[in-house]
Amino acid sequence: MKIIITVMLSVSILSHAFAQQLPGLLPNALNHHSKYSFDLGQENKLLVYARTVQDLQKFQNIDSVLAHFAKDYNVLKTSLPENVNSKTVIYKPLSNEQYQLDLVEHASPKQRFQFKTNGGEPLLLKTMQDTLLIIHSFLKPMETKSGEVKLNEHVYFCLIVNNLEDIGKMVINGGINAYIQKALKDAEKYPHHDLMGGHYKFNYTQSNSRSFRTVTKPNEDFLAIHPSIGLGVFQNQLVPNVQADFVFVPNKYKNIGYTLGGRTMFFTERNDLTQRVSIHSNDFVHAGITFYDFRRPKNGVVNTNHILFGAYLGHSVSRNGTIFDKNTWNFSMTITTKGMFKIQPEIYFNGFFKSVTPGLRLQIGI
Repeated sequence: MKIIITVMLSVSILSHAFAQQLPGLLPNALNHHSKYSFDLGQENKLLVYARTVQDLQKFQNIDSVLAHFAKDYNVLKTSLPENVNSKTVIYKPLSNEQYQLDLVEHASPKQRFQFKTNGGEPLLLKTMQDTLLIIHSFLKPMETKSGEVKLNEHVYFCLIVNNLEDIGKMVINGGINAYIQKALKDAEKYPHHDLMGGHYKFNYTQSNSRSFRTVTKPNEDFLAIHPSIGLGVFQNQLVPNVQADFVFVPNKYKNIGYTLGGRTMFFTERNDLTQRVSIHSNDFVHAGITFYDFRRPKNGVVNTNHILFGAYLGHSVSRNGTIFDKNTWNFSMTITTKGMFKIQPEIYFNGFFKSVTPGLRLQIGI
């Protein structure tokens, strides 16, 4: 029988494996929970998702669950075939003090062997890490207009390890409770915001040095920026342009943004006397409203990459050439979006809808 050993892999590559192996399981955690990242050494990594620091405090003794898992897995692994495939295990503590284990095996895309110089049995290398997901569920009281209700809340512990068999050794060698407890102390001592109040979401990394990143309130106001380039049709001429929109969204759980932007359009004109072609630029500023992603989950953060509709009124601020009069207005709409592409019909007029000229633009950008 071939001897199987594990090759230590790069965490920078494997940090994506968790999302690939558990599609759709953690969308709410990724959107609403704070994320804790821990380097456990030897390319092992722990990710924790908890909505508040208090939620994590409820389950900071993770070593006891890992000890239960190691015992249960030792019983189970004798019935598993010996191979180099990676495994994803979802391990849930149940309310009756029992545990539920779901195991999925992922086939290795290739087999890699290492041969000894003095002969002997070749070594079969395991090049894919395993994933253990522990889901803690609990009822959390919340005040509403109709009174107090209890919501089902979750705290997720995800271990990305070289081998699931190593988890028992981790517990014996000191476990990982200390990592969690240090993160809790760091959150309590954070100088800039009260992270213990449960009003902030953040990313925390603990390796050689601790760091908090993207500390924000889940529903705070924010600014979305949409740069783009485009090509339009105006007076039987193809007109390229560059545009930038700044959208103030009063709350991440709303769909409406208030837009202020500018657009520079480039026209070509031929001099009938000299037959020389010149390029003229004309600048417009515009204001309006932008509607985002009504199809998101009810409590999800608004997706500013998905514009459903927009309406904008603009005015000429810089003219070059004879294309526009001094008092030219522009009314445009975003009516169709597909990825980075937006279709924007528009009209140009002078005064109160005098000398109306239609146009159409295709914008490419974010």
